[in-house]
Amino acid sequence: MRINCLYFFLVCNLFFSESFSQNSPKVPQKIRVDNMVLNISDEIIPIIQNEVDVIHLNEKYFQIFIDRINIYFPIIENILEEEEMPDDLKYLALQESALISDAVSSSNAVGFWQFKKETAEDYGLTIDDKVDERKNIISSTRAASKYIKNSNYLFENWIFSIFSYYQGLSGAKALVDPQLYGSKRMIIDKNTHWYIIKFLGYKIAFEDFIVKSNYNRNFTVYENETFNSLKDLSRSLSIDEKELISINSWISSDRIPNNKVFSFLIPDSRENVFKRSSSIKKSYSLNPEPYENFFSPIDIKVSEVIQKKKILLNGLPAFIADSGDKINDIIKLYKVPKKNFLVFNDIKGNHELTPGTPYYLTKKRKKGRVQLYVRREDQSLWEISQLFGVRLSSLEKMNKENASSKIILRRRSIL
Repeated sequence: MRINCLYFFLVCNLFFSESFSQNSPKVPQKIRVDNMVLNISDEIIPIIQNEVDVIHLNEKYFQIFIDRINIYFPIIENILEEEEMPDDLKYLALQESALISDAVSSSNAVGFWQFKKETAEDYGLTIDDKVDERKNIISSTRAASKYIKNSNYLFENWIFSIFSYYQGLSGAKALVDPQLYGSKRMIIDKNTHWYIIKFLGYKIAFEDFIVKSNYNRNFTVYENETFNSLKDLSRSLSIDEKELISINSWISSDRIPNNKVFSFLIPDSRENVFKRSSSIKKSYSLNPEPYENFFSPIDIKVSEVIQKKKILLNGLPAFIADSGDKINDIIKLYKVPKKNFLVFNDIKGNHELTPGTPYYLTKKRKKGRVQLYVRREDQSLWEISQLFGVRLSSLEKMNKENASSKIILRRRSIL
């Protein structure tokens, strides 16, 4: 599962460059990967340093990496967080594919995380003549997370689990020291496999150059539960079809299969996509018949969902309130006890449903899927809690002494 698309070019450049980049970071004697402390021996520091220097050799090509990082890392980080995986695993995607969606290795491993076909299908990715989810940043990152997580059930050691991504679980098990299962400290020396050396090189090379405030927020994950064609999807979300196809190269047909919910990367901000998708849901509910003619044929189950206005938002069942909606009507429609509905949405019995606002049919989360949100001046914490599906009490607790416009949606724990 490995390819280094720009690496070969950078190595070739080594022979034509007068000197390494002055920005090349120095390899420390100790480095942390999630909850593990790695002591790097003197004999291996120059080898890792060479990996770092090569990556920093050419400013132009280093910036290409950074540009891709600014698009894809926000998505990868969110998924790793949801899957309760170490944030450092994002550097493995860099190492595997240079974040090139259609990267192909000599062993026919494909995509962001360089899955071979059989392994990809084992982890739920669809691969056929029209779809190859190995090229889908969302689904392939989830699959890679599950693969490494499965290994870590055995090793309880993230370095061994990362190694298993290259060697396979059985192969890694045969090569690593069982006495280090569950270890929180390791020595990186001349006996350490080159795959781990390279991973540490990527982490050291990039971690101080990642500026989250520079992340490109004009890309949003959209879980398609409605549309059967890319034309309908792009038209309804007001997205240029060519741009949509370009950023979602994993699908090569206009038709979107309906055998499961596919995740699309939409080239627009979360707020804009949310507004448009909310409008779509309301329009479906108020005028179902014209839309059945306007879009591709919709099966019975999807029609029922549309007519009930029920959607999956922030991974939670929810609906977008219309003007005229009343709480008593809603709780009858969804068969949710009124007391529960009020608690789920942090509201009181006399609350009037706000048109265009999402309401949840189950408990909201204690923390958001993203870390920060810049609020508008007129926006209340309750509105933000509904937008992101986070309990109001949690938001108030996290922002108790926060006077800035940046609302904390989750705190990062430091081990």
